[in-house]
Amino acid sequence: MKGVFFGRCDEASFFFRSAWTWEAMHIKMGLCLGSEMTEGKKAKIHSERIDRELYEYAKQELNVVKILMLGAAESGKSTLVKQMKIIHSQGFTHQELISFKPAVLDNLLTSMKFVLHGMGVLRINLANNKNKVHAHSLLSCGRCFDEERMLFPFVAHALRCLWADPGVRAAAARGYEYELNDSALYFFDNMNRIITPEYIPTETDVLRVRLRTTGIIETQFKVNHLVFRMYDVGGQRTERRKWIGCFEEVRAVLFVVALSGYDMTLIEDPSMNRLQESLKLFASVCNNVFFRSTSMILFLNKIDLFQEKILHSARHLRLYLPQYRGADCDVDAAARYISSKFLSLNKTPSKLVYHHFTTATDTSNVQIVFQVVLDTIIKENLEAVSLL
Repeated sequence: MKGVFFGRCDEASFFFRSAWTWEAMHIKMGLCLGSEMTEGKKAKIHSERIDRELYEYAKQELNVVKILMLGAAESGKSTLVKQMKIIHSQGFTHQELISFKPAVLDNLLTSMKFVLHGMGVLRINLANNKNKVHAHSLLSCGRCFDEERMLFPFVAHALRCLWADPGVRAAAARGYEYELNDSALYFFDNMNRIITPEYIPTETDVLRVRLRTTGIIETQFKVNHLVFRMYDVGGQRTERRKWIGCFEEVRAVLFVVALSGYDMTLIEDPSMNRLQESLKLFASVCNNVFFRSTSMILFLNKIDLFQEKILHSARHLRLYLPQYRGADCDVDAAARYISSKFLSLNKTPSKLVYHHFTTATDTSNVQIVFQVVLDTIIKENLEAVSLL
């Protein structure tokens, strides 16, 4: 009996232990499954959130128009970008204007040094021999202002005396013969205002100041419901390798040419004519596979300086472009001839190249032309997505 009893007890114990083990396994499995379901649910929620964010980003990007500004150095691209800030982004703040003061003062000093060197090229002497000491002090001066951005008194005095010298003025008036920069005369004419201790640059001063563009500068502005992102990249040969990084998803390429450069050479390569360099560069951009379906807009810039040269400098277009058959002082014919040379470089007949004559330093001119450009870009992009 005892044996049977203990046997039955062992059997009961076995079934009890078995039942407990299965129940424990079920509980454990349930916990594991519950944990797996929780992790799966979290992953799904995370995935859905990412999808929603991507969808919202895609929706926003539909209203973004990316404009790439290309062109050789000194063509006026950066000036056009500044104009967009003035026209569409409430202009420059007081602090931003002040930040340009060192560049303006440096431009003024550098321009005067360039004129003094140009006097040697043109064999023009100083009318007042006393100004030789001022010329020497400026030419040996590496920096013209102190830590407080105040012009050194001796520099201000030297600049004032030299600009009053008829010899300096005569050389500056012939600046195109030694490639004096476009803004030099503007800064000379405004010298008395600029050299005062309380000087703060105006927006016009900022448009005129020359700063070399390095890398890529992005400017964003909104017109109606569209956001425009404009990318300005350096035009020097050493900067052009960075252009490729801006090619993706570009809606329009705005290629800027300095018309007035037809008689000038590159700073980095004096053997290369600036207009010929721009023609070569435009051909490579216009026919690039990246821009097969991209709006191509050509800005023939500095028409004001071009007109001045054609009418008054005797530096006739035919002397630099022998194929030109128009009259020497016919500005319209000369401008049309140059535009036709650029347009003929387009190898895709179905691709339109829109061209405009501009003066980048003239805000009203840029505002009118850019409105036409923006309308063109919007229309072409609507057609591209079959909304028209």
